[in-house]
Amino acid sequence: MKVGKLVAAGMLTLALAGCGGAPAAQPADDAAASSTEDASATEPASFGGDQYGNVGEGTAYFSCDEGTTENGGIPHMAVNPQKLHAQVSVVTEGVPADKTTYVFVDGEEVLAEPMGDGAHALDLADGQLSDGEHSVEVVQFSDNETSGTVTFYRVGRYFVE
Repeated sequence: MKVGKLVAAGMLTLALAGCGGAPAAQPADDAAASSTEDASATEPASFGGDQYGNVGEGTAYFSCDEGTTENGGIPHMAVNPQKLHAQVSVVTEGVPADKTTYVFVDGEEVLAEPMGDGAHALDLADGQLSDGEHSVEVVQFSDNETSGTVTFYRVGRYFVE
């Protein structure tokens, strides 16, 4: 058991040490190809909006049976451990409907679609329903891509018990 932990710790140290080095220089053609590949990745985007306050006009908040994040509320959800799935809503009012609205839960993209005024279904599952506090961020970008400038931002929190 002790040997296994030492091996795992050594592997983690090597992996982290490899992350800290300077990037290797790439010829111009390789660099362009690499940035094109990154832009076309099909994985959902992640987003860290800690640097934003409220940005843009309109309202967006998280809503579930236990309450809403409207006006700074933090709903406390009781989740049955046998059923790690819940459908909740993101409510938007006055948010530009001609832009794609992205919803991130705990920094991971879970929804991306134009949203007019109303309630929009959001499915939570797995880690999004683990015990503790979670964040829901509603974001729009200038060019409808997560690489653009943030033009709308709201964040709410919910707690799972």
